[in-house]
Amino acid sequence: MPLYLYIYFILLSGLVGIVVYFQKPSPLYLKLFPPFLIITFMVEITGLNLAIKGRNTQMLYNVFSSIEFVFYLWFLSFQFKNKFVKTLCQNLIWIYPLLVVLNKLYIQKTGFHTYTYSLGCLLIVALCIYYFFELFKTTHSIKLTREPTFWIISGLLFFYSCSYPFFAVLNFWKNPNVRMVLGLVWVTSLLNIFLYSSILAGFLCRIKIRNSLSSS
Repeated sequence: MPLYLYIYFILLSGLVGIVVYFQKPSPLYLKLFPPFLIITFMVEITGLNLAIKGRNTQMLYNVFSSIEFVFYLWFLSFQFKNKFVKTLCQNLIWIYPLLVVLNKLYIQKTGFHTYTYSLGCLLIVALCIYYFFELFKTTHSIKLTREPTFWIISGLLFFYSCSYPFFAVLNFWKNPNVRMVLGLVWVTSLLNIFLYSSILAGFLCRIKIRNSLSSS
C-alpha cells in the first residue's frame, strides 16, 4: 500500500461531500466539511512536496493540526443536548489554541507540539464518547447507518483513540529512531484511511437518504 494513499481518500471525501450544498436542509457543520477537507488535502500535498525537497514541515503541521482540533471541536459542539457539555465544547474552541500557543512559547519551543496534540486527542475522544452516551439514551428510534454524524464521529473516535498512545509515547521519547518514526507514519496513514472513509460514508449515506425520500 502506498504510504500516502490516504491523501486520495481526503480528496474523494471532500468532492463527494460537495453534494450537501445541493440538499435541503443541510446543517452548517456539514456544509463546511467539504471546504475543510479540500483545505486538508492541499495542506497534505504541500507537506508531501516540502518533505520530498527535504524541507521542514513541522510549522505547517503544528498550525494545521491545531486548526483541525478547533474545527472538530466546533463540529462536535452542535451534537450535544446537554447544555453544560455544549458550553464546555464551545469554550474549548478558543481555550485549546491558546494552550497550543503557550505550549510553543514556553514548553515545546521546537519540534511538533506533542503535548497539546495529545491533549487534543483526549478532548476529541472524551466528547465522542459522550456523544454515544447521549445517543444511547435517546428514547426515539434512530437508524444510525443513515446518520452522517454517526459515521463521522465514529471515525474521529477510532482515529484519535488510536493516535493518542503513539503521540503520548513521543512525549517521553526524546530521540525516536528512524524505524519508530517510520512505523508511526505507517500507522497514522492507515488510521487516516479509516477516518476519511468514515467521513465519506457519512456523505454517501446522506445521498442515500435523499434518494429514498424522493422515491417515497
